[in-house]
Amino acid sequence: MITINDKIKTILGIFITLLMICSCADEDEYLKFTEGGEILYTGKMDSVEVFSGKNRVRLKGLLSADPKVTFYRVYWSNRNDSVQIPVDPNRSSDSINQIIDNLDENIYNFEIRTFDNQENSSIPVFLTGRVYGDRYISSLRNRPIAESALRGDSVEIDFVEADLTSGIFTTELEYTDKNGVNNSIIIPVDSTNLVLRNFESGAFFKYRSGFKPDSTSIDEFYTPYDTVIPILPVTEAPYIENNSKPFSISAPSGQRYSTPAEWVHNEAALIYHGSYGNIDSQSGNAMNIVTGYGGVPDLVNAKIYQRLNLPAGTYTYTVITAGGNWNLGDKIYVLAALGADLPDVDNIETSSETLDFKRVAQGIGSANNFTYTMTFTLTETTQITVGLVASNSPGTSKYMPVNSFSLTKE
Repeated sequence: MITINDKIKTILGIFITLLMICSCADEDEYLKFTEGGEILYTGKMDSVEVFSGKNRVRLKGLLSADPKVTFYRVYWSNRNDSVQIPVDPNRSSDSINQIIDNLDENIYNFEIRTFDNQENSSIPVFLTGRVYGDRYISSLRNRPIAESALRGDSVEIDFVEADLTSGIFTTELEYTDKNGVNNSIIIPVDSTNLVLRNFESGAFFKYRSGFKPDSTSIDEFYTPYDTVIPILPVTEAPYIENNSKPFSISAPSGQRYSTPAEWVHNEAALIYHGSYGNIDSQSGNAMNIVTGYGGVPDLVNAKIYQRLNLPAGTYTYTVITAGGNWNLGDKIYVLAALGADLPDVDNIETSSETLDFKRVAQGIGSANNFTYTMTFTLTETTQITVGLVASNSPGTSKYMPVNSFSLTKE
């Protein structure tokens, strides 16, 4: 009689037999797959990072201490592309720092494996990296300028606040000043204001902005240079800045004469104490047109002026002096002229650029209380220049304090 226990024993026996058969089959398949040998793996690369770049990436990581590793391969584009890099068996460091270049702009999935001489490989390391190129560069926009205004011989630039999410990290600006010196300036992203000194009217500056597309980028990307010719803003009343005694100083010499603020000088006018203007501390900070006294050199076509951009209208330009000893043997004029500069002293009376002028001399000034008045009319918004030009008779000593300049519109 077959009992329940016998049935259970029979079922268990059948089950165990089946397991043994399957086990043998699996072992046979494994042996077939490995051809009877053991699967060998080399040590995989560790702590791998990928850094983006311009048509390239940088891989950084740590090689295994496995002495069998002789090279590693990096695959991408579904293993359609790869590069093989040898490993120095006598390496002193396990760090790798590898550039892979000549890559098209794209996002890449990289696979990295180490190998020994028998082509046994490590298990793979997968990571993703991005490559930037012309498409990204064409999307970059130079940092906008809200205003670039010419004021005297300086340019005041107001930048729009930088959009830091764009990856911008710098702006670079270049210009050549009146002395022919090339100037390069780095503008931080958190700065919005800049002043260019000693700027030549009608000249230009150029600038570009630099970007890093992400925090891992090994390359910096720049926009093309934009060229800007600063404009002279429309001048508002009282039109002439720093226009009366005591004149403000922009460059103190520490001696008698200093350079006034807001006024443009040509080189011939900056002769006091070597290279300063003519604001005279001994005459209450008047603008003293001095030559000869105290060893001051001759003035030869010296120009002192301000540039204005005036709306259409009729204007009266007035200069008040305090006497002096310039005479008709010298050439000194106060005037208004079209454009960004005053005519040379020998051309003032005949130049088509001259709007109006007055010859300055002791005899002329004493007859009108040393007040020189000129009038001119503009039919449209126009850039003009007001100031004075002087050349003394060679070797003579001259002085003429100027107390004020004024411009009014009818």
